[in-house]
Parts: sequence; C-alpha cells; structure tokens
Amino acid sequence: MGERSIWGTWKPYAVIGVLFVAGFWWWNSQAPFAPQKDGAYDCLGVYVNDSGKYEILIDDAGSQLRATARVEGGELRALTGDTSLSSGQLTSLTMRTKGTTHFHVTDDPAIKMYNAVACDYSD
Repeated sequence: MGERSIWGTWKPYAVIGVLFVAGFWWWNSQAPFAPQKDGAYDCLGVYVNDSGKYEILIDDAGSQLRATARVEGGELRALTGDTSLSSGQLTSLTMRTKGTTHFHVTDDPAIKMYNAVACDYSD
C-alpha cells in the first residue's frame, strides 16, 4: 500500500478554514492597526485603569459623560460632547484603536491609568 498524502483528507482544509475565520475575526475585533470604519460613533467618557479596562465616568449629577464622533478616511474628524473640539484639539489627541469599530482618544500620553473618550461604531 502506498502512503496517502495528508492533503487527500478533509482535515487540513478544515484547519485552514478555521484559521481564516479566526484571522478575520481578530482583524475586525482586536487588531490595533486595522483602519477604523468611516461614519458615526457613539462615545462615553471612561477611565482606563491599570489593567487596561474601562471604568465609566459620571458627572456630579450621576450622568454618564456622552459624546459623538465622526471618522473619515480612517481618521478622527469630529468629536462633540457638550462642545465640539477644534481640528487643532483633535490632532493633539492620542487615538488608540481596537479592531475596525472601536477606539478611544485621550490627551494624556500615559501608558496606564488615564481618562479617555471611548467610541464604538454606530452607523
């Protein structure tokens, strides 16, 4: 009897399919270098704690700090809360992305423990 090639079975094709789906999922939900989708984003004021998790910020009245953002060409073009930020203010912000539909921006260059505005795609 001759040896049969591994490619003669379904197993390598299943592994390739699983790897493709996992790679696609990672790119869309986790990759920090994936370009952001163009459109509108709903945003919340957050505190990024020392483990990188978000804690929602609230004002003195107990309300969440909310904003909206607009992304065009993968770049942040507008951020509006109680007031809008100017283009000069937008360029001074550090944008940290996660996947193609989530990012947060901050004016604090710290690696851990800082206030930010976290935005999720809403279009």
